[in-house]
Amino acid sequence: MLNNWVLRTTMLNLNEFERSQRQNIKERRAFIKRWAEYVRTHDDEEWSRQQNTLIDSQRETANEMAQRSDTDPVAFVEARDRHRTDPDE
Repeated sequence: MLNNWVLRTTMLNLNEFERSQRQNIKERRAFIKRWAEYVRTHDDEEWSRQQNTLIDSQRETANEMAQRSDTDPVAFVEARDRHRTDPDE
């Protein structure tokens, strides 16, 4: 009886995982299409500047975390969100 429950639970988790993976792939493809359209319809300097801002922010956050020897993903998200809401930018 317990083995049946474990098997069903595992199958449910596998089904949920597969659904999640399909949704993730769908969202990624949609983003790629939006980004490609944006790049085609906007000046190179504009989207390049935005890309640099994103990359610089990620590098700054990673450097701050490395200095603190912090690899906690929750702390990473909090640091990222602080940069997004920085009133000086």
